Amino acid sequence: MSTNLSEFQNATVGATVGVIEVLVLQPFNYCKNMLQQGQPIEMNPSKMYRGVGSNAVNMGGCTMIQFAVGGSLKGLFHTDKTSPMTKSQEMGAGLGAGMVSAMWGTPLELIMIQQQRKGGSTPSTIKSMASGSHLGRGFVGCAIREGLWCVGYMSIPPIIRRELRQGEADVFD
Repeated sequence: MSTNLSEFQNATVGATVGVIEVLVLQPFNYCKNMLQQGQPIEMNPSKMYRGVGSNAVNMGGCTMIQFAVGGSLKGLFHTDKTSPMTKSQEMGAGLGAGMVSAMWGTPLELIMIQQQRKGGSTPSTIKSMASGSHLGRGFVGCAIREGLWCVGYMSIPPIIRRELRQGEADVFD
């Protein structure tokens, strides 16, 4: 996420890296979910990649939202353009971006998990989830996780980079 890119450019970068991440890490996600649910792990790609569609839409969308919202929040928070952002501004932008993205990611992640556990098509899973009003289940936990995650990958690196450049300019500049 960059303040030098437009919201559209930030969103495009975010969506692209989010989908790539899912395609690479889906088997690990499957194993984690099966272990958490006490289900057997089958080394069958058709089972390991069950729910990959909703997971790709989830991660691509979440990362897109995080990059776009994070860039916007940085622009909003950084009112004094003559000095660098404060640590609080950096972390507030990351936290806010992650928490906003949870509105998109919570229902999609739940759909993916249910597909991994029970199989079934995406439409049938959505229908069963929506009929029981479960789509918001886990929102608070997801918002906290995504907020902290975004602080870790969007906010901490610029803070550390700035501190290193100020303290050891001859080495890190």
